[in-house]
Amino acid sequence: MRRISAKYARSGMFLGSPVYDARGKVLFDTGTKLNDDSVKKLNVYGVGEILLDDPRVSDVIVRPIIAPELEAQSAHLLRQLEQETRANQLIAPMLLEELKRPVFSMVKTLFPEIIGEPNAGGCFSLHDYNYIQPTKTAALSMVIGKSVGISMMQLASLGMAAILMNIGYIKIFPDILEKTGSLTDSELQEIQQHSYHGAYLLNESGRVGSDVIKAVLQHHERWDGSGYPAGLKGDEISTFARIIGITDSYYALVSRRPNRKEMLPHEAMEFIMAFSGDLFDPDIVKIFTGQVPIYPSGVTVKLNTGEVGIVSDINTGYIGRPKVRIIYDETGLPLKTPYEIDLRDPSNRQKLVTEILGY
Repeated sequence: MRRISAKYARSGMFLGSPVYDARGKVLFDTGTKLNDDSVKKLNVYGVGEILLDDPRVSDVIVRPIIAPELEAQSAHLLRQLEQETRANQLIAPMLLEELKRPVFSMVKTLFPEIIGEPNAGGCFSLHDYNYIQPTKTAALSMVIGKSVGISMMQLASLGMAAILMNIGYIKIFPDILEKTGSLTDSELQEIQQHSYHGAYLLNESGRVGSDVIKAVLQHHERWDGSGYPAGLKGDEISTFARIIGITDSYYALVSRRPNRKEMLPHEAMEFIMAFSGDLFDPDIVKIFTGQVPIYPSGVTVKLNTGEVGIVSDINTGYIGRPKVRIIYDETGLPLKTPYEIDLRDPSNRQKLVTEILGY
């Protein structure tokens, strides 16, 4: 399969995998031939990326660790929970319990071993950002948490902490949250209170453990003490919060926001690595960069040689050195017989990815 950003979708393309909306319902099934109407629908629903049927990489299986429909179902339940909580100013206990089910289903997909690759793309829907972004953060946090050595039951708590990290926003005036211009100092201070509000609401609910509450309170604390609300640093910050701090930042960067366009995965990864040891726990960053692909399977890349190919294997653990199936030669001509190169092979050390195409 070939992976492209939905903004590059064109009539005549065939889907290689289902496309889901923000509620977990199928918009288009595998094998659908896109037309002008379906391309417009992808944009209306804020679909970030699609997988295409491409005979040149028909053997390349793009397998997300966490199923997209499971992420979408979790986002839908989070929306319901936030709406109910905003209306009553209290956590809705039954909805909170219902949200735990898909989170634990995500945990179970990680055992006995992690199969597939994390979803590197962000949220492209401005309308659904507050529900999709925390869900993606939760899924990736649990992947990183397992690699850190966190147990199955603790992973469920980590996932709940991540998905509920912004529940305190229900106490913030919508005019401040939806403001597209620069925030005043007082508005910024008000938004920073959401960590306290979230921890308080969850504590009052009596439905989650102290580790979840602590992580929600601390998820904006930073390794060097520059975060909020308490300016904690280093090991003073809970492990859950240190993980969420990285995954939340990553998905915020690769998601579309009202005042900026989204970063590409490799750009966001460079940001995380650049602030390792400053904003982020360097040991967790090392694990993070080994798990999240800079160039996901199925994306089209251009090399410094002029060759163009599709990533056929992310080569987990080798940052930025995937296997690439070359489909265009150095002069830009299509190849009758594509060939594979492995960028981690010493013989290819002079070859570098210089551009991601169609993403």
